[in-house]
Amino acid sequence: MKAKIYVFSNVVGGGDGPAYAMAEDGTILGSHYCSHEGFAVGDLGVTPGSRPDRHVTYAEHYPDGYEMEFVRSSEIDAHVGLQAAFKLNAQRAETEKEAS
Repeated sequence: MKAKIYVFSNVVGGGDGPAYAMAEDGTILGSHYCSHEGFAVGDLGVTPGSRPDRHVTYAEHYPDGYEMEFVRSSEIDAHVGLQAAFKLNAQRAETEKEAS
């Protein structure tokens, strides 16, 4: 099974604001300001063939391959994989804070 990269809007309702590409290990791999969450799929490379520049970064993080998954803002709270990535992201932030 390939690693996942989740793309989601960080705005309640998926409106105007930042969208992110987050690895399943909690690493933020990219972001883009989108006027609507529907644009995140192209801007962050979920749509096949879109944003090959983004995929260079993604492949550096996951050299053995990965799958992209778009998570609508209405589905974030119930999305098990993305919620696990959020927890890992928070743990990483806490570890970095303690180290500095």
